[in-house]
Amino acid sequence: MRRTVWRRAGLGLGLAGLCLVLAACGGGGDKFRPGIRYNPISPLGEPLAAPTRDADAYRAAMRDWFARTDTEKDSKLSLAEITAEADRVFALYDLNRDGFVTSYELTQYRVGLPTHTAPADSGRRLRPGRIDMSPDEAATARVDGRGRADYRMGIDPVMSADSNADFRVTPEELRAEAARRHAIMDQNGDGAVSLAEFMEQAEGPMRAWAVE
Repeated sequence: MRRTVWRRAGLGLGLAGLCLVLAACGGGGDKFRPGIRYNPISPLGEPLAAPTRDADAYRAAMRDWFARTDTEKDSKLSLAEITAEADRVFALYDLNRDGFVTSYELTQYRVGLPTHTAPADSGRRLRPGRIDMSPDEAATARVDGRGRADYRMGIDPVMSADSNADFRVTPEELRAEAARRHAIMDQNGDGAVSLAEFMEQAEGPMRAWAVE
């Protein structure tokens, strides 16, 4: 049996969205082969493109987000730029314009996007993968009846901003979450996130899985 092993945990960029698709292998029997689908999501939870198995397409979507958010066009993301991005996406998520974002609104927004796809009823089961899982967690992940690792999604990058646990996010909370994520991505501590630093985090899912 092949076993999926966690190699490296990253920030996840808003889930940076890794899904594990378990599809039946050829040759009969109850065997499954993991296939990776990358879900391009911004650090502030905005879906950027449909989930894909094309790693280059995933990278392109993430680089495009960086370029659009880099309004000063200096190949760096300042704290001011990512704070402005937090304000932009908050306005998208707050569907009823009451100054709060709830998980219901967030789901409704995402489901309504052209990037949203639902798994086809083809006999395959879609399992979420966590890209913020530690090696110890991965080594002890529970398995289902077929011996397959059952990984769970990490906290949503938008709802994780809910600092007072009232199940809704304010603009101030999302700005604070943006600042926290900016600090994590700023690996050299110079106050700005370079494209290389951003992609180091964005490519975390590609380093995460290995099949033995």
